Amino acid sequence: MRRVLFLKLIVGLIIIGCASSPELTKMEPDAAYRYLESQFNKGKYQAAVDGLNFFTLNYSGSALVDSAQFMLAQAHLNLKEYLLAAEAFLELTQRFPRSPLVSEAMFFQGHCYYKLSPRYDLDQEYTNRAIEALQTFIDFYPDYRVRTTEAERLIALCRDKLAQKDYMAGMIYFKMKNFMSAAIYFQSVIDKYYDLEWSAKAAFYLGQTLAADERGEDAKIVYRQFLVKYPDHPWRAKVEIALKKLP
Repeated sequence: MRRVLFLKLIVGLIIIGCASSPELTKMEPDAAYRYLESQFNKGKYQAAVDGLNFFTLNYSGSALVDSAQFMLAQAHLNLKEYLLAAEAFLELTQRFPRSPLVSEAMFFQGHCYYKLSPRYDLDQEYTNRAIEALQTFIDFYPDYRVRTTEAERLIALCRDKLAQKDYMAGMIYFKMKNFMSAAIYFQSVIDKYYDLEWSAKAAFYLGQTLAADERGEDAKIVYRQFLVKYPDHPWRAKVEIALKKLP
């Protein structure tokens, strides 16, 4: 936090010294905020960021400082600077925990991490951060339905991506005939993402893996569980055929 505040101060001083726009140091807090808000509303997000960094550090006693912090985070978001935006939203919740903007800041922090989430085969650090931040928001504000509904949708998308990552890892190991590792990944999908479509597919290939590893009895158990759990699944016929082939 200290490092972020120091960097903001340096940037703010540079901007104040170089900008051709009105010098914020010569303006009252309310006037400075209105000016920066006008920059933001005109879509001049970088100019807004520059000024708001200065404002949030130098007018910390103003009643508008939490609004300025929120606008700063939104400006970063509009510039698609998602990590900076997430950090700015987090800073609002930490510096101004009683602000009425905290709920929005918590939601948008998770939203920013979601925007940073890459395709399934890459590192999923930000996907996990998104889930954690959005679930925390839901836990704190369960009745804020407009946002919680969207947060639940984003969590579902993140979980689907994580499930696909584990499923595809299992498939790679299965094709390499590394059956122990394949079984671990398929079982992980079944255990952690039981409510997703990937779980049914993982169950089928877990049976295939066990059968290929000469663990026929275990494969039978998995196939029979599949038929009970997914009676109408399109792969039912494939499972029944695989089950009949086992001795």
